[in-house]
Amino acid sequence: MDYNTFTQEILSSLKKEAGEQRVTLHKIEKNNGKILDAVTIMESGAHIAPTIYLADFYDFFRHGMSLEEVTLKILELNAERQVEEEEFQNARFEDYKRARSHICYKLINFEMNRKLLNNVPYIPYLDLAVVFYYRLDEEILNGANFLVHNCHLETWGVKLKEIYEDAHKNTSRRLPFTFQGMEELIREMSGEDDFLSLGFQKREPMYILTNEEKYFGAAVLLYPHVLSHISRLLHCNYFVLPSSIHECILVPDSGQFSKKELETMVREVNETQVVDEEVLSHNVYYYDRKKDALIL
Repeated sequence: MDYNTFTQEILSSLKKEAGEQRVTLHKIEKNNGKILDAVTIMESGAHIAPTIYLADFYDFFRHGMSLEEVTLKILELNAERQVEEEEFQNARFEDYKRARSHICYKLINFEMNRKLLNNVPYIPYLDLAVVFYYRLDEEILNGANFLVHNCHLETWGVKLKEIYEDAHKNTSRRLPFTFQGMEELIREMSGEDDFLSLGFQKREPMYILTNEEKYFGAAVLLYPHVLSHISRLLHCNYFVLPSSIHECILVPDSGQFSKKELETMVREVNETQVVDEEVLSHNVYYYDRKKDALIL
């Protein structure tokens, strides 16, 4: 059974099992224009419902799970997430005085998200865009978030400058940056002996820059004084490779790599190792210590 047939069959199966609940299939636009199929199972009289994406469940089906088993798994997940949605609904984010401490920002690609940017507040940054999201910290919903749209700013009665200032303070406080040598990271993952046997001690130093959760971590590029602090640690200018929306790789400018070579590396990694919706950019940035600026 191909994927399109699966979506129709699972939709029909869910409608049979869901009773009086309303089952609807949606096309959801994610980051970088990625379109995913999702279902919602709406209780009678309810205004919101969990969004459940079908791609993962198709993988379960392809690996031997029956259509009936997939249906039950989706219904179980929906029941679990329904509790989360009720908590989310009770957050009362309509009041900006209460919402403002939950507003954070992230970086996405500008060109790949032109359609999305028509509907959300944003600030251009290099070839990227700074966009905003509401982050919940309750125990059940820790880390859950939704993207802030223009309609939210209208409801809140706030301007772009105000939401940026709040997000600028909140994001660095809630998601502190981390800066770690790639050698150290590989040692942690593989062990000292394995690391040395692979000859990594001879490689050009590279560093991982992200946040403590490693989630939307490329936004640390916007944090106050982080890039200048790193330049003082490295005692040189450096390249910034946008490895995904979650992290960046920093390469000291010692003359070993040209920007063109690094951009070829980034493009290859984006095409072979990064899922489409997590690609940040194919370009490489450069931090100039004298200018205290990140440039294309």
